[in-house]
Amino acid sequence: MRLLSLSAMGTALIGAGLVAPAVGEATAGGANGVKTTPSVARPGQRVDLTVPGCSVGRTRHWAASKAFVNDVTLGGKADSGHGTATVKRDMASGTYDIVAHCDGRKISGRLKISTKRSWPSLVPTGLNRPEVTLGK
Repeated sequence: MRLLSLSAMGTALIGAGLVAPAVGEATAGGANGVKTTPSVARPGQRVDLTVPGCSVGRTRHWAASKAFVNDVTLGGKADSGHGTATVKRDMASGTYDIVAHCDGRKISGRLKISTKRSWPSLVPTGLNRPEVTLGK
């Protein structure tokens, strides 16, 4: 019975972890600014950018950030610009500005970088397994 209870509790914790974002690590970008997916990234991870009002124009549209390996060229889809950036592998945890350049306008946003795991350990580290003695 105890094993069944632990299994049910573990399943519930895993399900909650998949639904809930990492604690204390909120979204990036404002309603009219550069949006990132995911909103909290890890060093070395690829991040999709969406920039409202920055579709294809007369000049190259691009976004830059101290957190990105390279500047990102934005392609147009409907009335938004889209691109993919790679976060530098040596970035420290923190929030980094993103600036998109669209036909002379600058649109800003922010990206949160986290080097922490987004899941807490499911099993406490101090939990000791009971010793099993056979034949007694």
